[in-house]
Amino acid sequence: MSKKELAKGSVSYREVVAQGVGGAAPAMASLVTLTGAAAYAYGSFPLAVLLATVAVLLDATRLSITSRYVQSARGIYAFISEGLGKKVGYFVGWAYVLYALTALVFIYLSIGVFLPGALQVLGINTPGWIWAPLVVAVALFGGILSYLGIRPSLKFTLTMSILEIAFILGTSLLIFTKVSPDPATFTLKYAPPPSAFNVGVGMAFVFLAFAGYETTSVLGEEAVDPKNTITKGVFTSALLVGITYLMASEAFTVGWGVNDMSSFFSQLVPGIVLGMRYGGFVLAVILTILLINSGLTDSVTFFNTVSRVVYAMARDGVLDKRLEGIHDNNRTPHVAILFSLAFSLLYTLIFSAAIGPANVFLSVGITTTFGFLIAIFTANISLLFILRRFSALNVWNVLLTVIINAILGFVIFANIVTTAVNSFVLIGVATFAGWMIIGAIYYWLRKVRV
Repeated sequence: MSKKELAKGSVSYREVVAQGVGGAAPAMASLVTLTGAAAYAYGSFPLAVLLATVAVLLDATRLSITSRYVQSARGIYAFISEGLGKKVGYFVGWAYVLYALTALVFIYLSIGVFLPGALQVLGINTPGWIWAPLVVAVALFGGILSYLGIRPSLKFTLTMSILEIAFILGTSLLIFTKVSPDPATFTLKYAPPPSAFNVGVGMAFVFLAFAGYETTSVLGEEAVDPKNTITKGVFTSALLVGITYLMASEAFTVGWGVNDMSSFFSQLVPGIVLGMRYGGFVLAVILTILLINSGLTDSVTFFNTVSRVVYAMARDGVLDKRLEGIHDNNRTPHVAILFSLAFSLLYTLIFSAAIGPANVFLSVGITTTFGFLIAIFTANISLLFILRRFSALNVWNVLLTVIINAILGFVIFANIVTTAVNSFVLIGVATFAGWMIIGAIYYWLRKVRV
């Protein structure tokens, strides 16, 4: 085997699924980050989750179709390059790298910001500086495990993802034994006016909570029978995450009180509060441990993702060749992993020290959103050109792309009109714009040099 190759044929179907599930971090999303959807949909929160799940499964279908024709460590970057050309592929790939790097920052701070809140529910107060060692611990854990090999990292992810889903579903069922599900939560009955718009905005937040399921695409060179494994794995992971979100959203809504959901999003960690209410101290502790676990798992999957995209772009000659290094024994893109670790950790620590970790969390959330949505939107269009090249384009594929991109268009619109313009939002937007300008200058300089 060439020293320049990843560990081909080392990842099974189950581990591909684990990459997608771990990327979405179902425990963290269920317990904490889905709160944004409830802030708009109120008691119709489950309806927003249901609609978003259908949309994500449609997009997963699109990814599955693309994976039949393109298998590569380049992931989304490959999907776009193969359909729309290398130049478009580079720029969207550059945006996707920023998405993955800032997703790591977002993950670190999800633990740094929300874990102290969860501990407070348990009666444990923490010092204000605790976020810093938490951030370092999550970053080093994800980076080191990813560095050690794709199989060790995904074996961990597989085990932890199963535990996350099992306990979130178990907690939901426990709540259902004390409060019956309410079918009306899947209607507009409990949504504040204008009800349809607010459920739509809630749906946009849920869609973003799925972000990470698409990371299965970077395993195209390491999966066993990637044409089938990636195709099935991306849809399976999206389906498992969707089922978890649906159960949790319904249980948490009726558990909190369908008419009291206006206060749900005012809590920093409402899922932990519900755990304490319905399962007592022990369940609240278990859910807090799951919150930590979800952050660690998510960190591993995004290190796997960004390192392979950076490695592949370096191998293609659009990034510095020094980022192309493959570890002799672990067969991991270790140089890209170390670069990603250094960049994301320094970014988190420096900016958090300057403006506060909660504010950095808000700003990178905006940056991450832009990178993710642009990559997915462009990949949908690229699919049509790939299918045309293989003489496989039909009306169904065109219709699928139109539907998905219409939904994504609404997601982008909803995030723009519902996001209050403040200094931290502007920082997030400026970061994305600055990154793209740097990417354009870098592209031009390399082109001139060649």
